[in-house]
Amino acid sequence: MKEIDWLQMIVYHQELHRFSRTLLTQEQTPSLTSSERELLARLYLEPLDNTPLALSRSSGMKKEAVSRCLKKLCEKNCIQKTKHPQDERSYILSLTSLGEMELRKDYEAILQPLYDLWRNMGDEFETLLHLICKANKQTDDDYKGGI
Repeated sequence: MKEIDWLQMIVYHQELHRFSRTLLTQEQTPSLTSSERELLARLYLEPLDNTPLALSRSSGMKKEAVSRCLKKLCEKNCIQKTKHPQDERSYILSLTSLGEMELRKDYEAILQPLYDLWRNMGDEFETLLHLICKANKQTDDDYKGGI
């Protein structure tokens, strides 16, 4: 594989930022932050045995950031806590009906640019997302392996 000059890598880096910024800074409802939305989505997609530590690991967020988000989500009545049956220091988290409604409302607004991109790119959209997922997995494996 050919080495990439650092100036070219800067261009790639800027393009990635521009792509993310364009998709993620669309008009949104102010009810959830992006971190809150991510945690609610994880609770929705995998509703069983969610603890703060499990959410931290699966999201890649620091435990302290997860704790702050969970506190805000409790205050907004978007999640509920139940004492963990095997660990009295922890608790199981679940989405409330209000939390699901807020998640849906926010995602309808922020997913529109992705739907537009999908319509415009056709099959290349799935290729793009496949490569992004592959890159995310490689990055996770590299950093968990101690690179």
